[in-house]
Amino acid sequence: MRKFGGLLLAGAMALSVGLISGPAGAAAAGPQCAALTTKTVGSKVSATVSKCTPATATGGSGSGVFTASTKTSGSFNITLTWVKGHGTTKGVVKFGPSKGLGKCAAGTSSRLAITGSVTGGTGTAVKTIKAGQKVTASVCIGKTADTLEPGTVMKI
Repeated sequence: MRKFGGLLLAGAMALSVGLISGPAGAAAAGPQCAALTTKTVGSKVSATVSKCTPATATGGSGSGVFTASTKTSGSFNITLTWVKGHGTTKGVVKFGPSKGLGKCAAGTSSRLAITGSVTGGTGTAVKTIKAGQKVTASVCIGKTADTLEPGTVMKI
């Protein structure tokens, strides 16, 4: 079984961080991203979040790198760098197994609950994405890449 960090951020991700049950297009109280992609090279995972709103805070997407984990639960720190000079968002991400695969595609090895919080940031992003905000996501762990569970978003 490929672990999170074999994957996030974060997950990923991501802040790259409870399960999200609302559809990607649903209104949200705070920033959210509707897509997550990862790429693992050695022990480093590059996580990219996209389709992020509000674009005035995030530029629409951001990315960060963290050290892969071979465990099914744990935590890591990540800094997301937002595109178009929108600054950064720093966070601590916790991950652990979810029951079943939910809406993850066939071939998915597992589904992880991502939780955590924002610890700081810089630039335009920090005006909207403030320290203490909770981060949540549901991530499908694939054989070679990880994605958000279909119909969910990463909330920041």
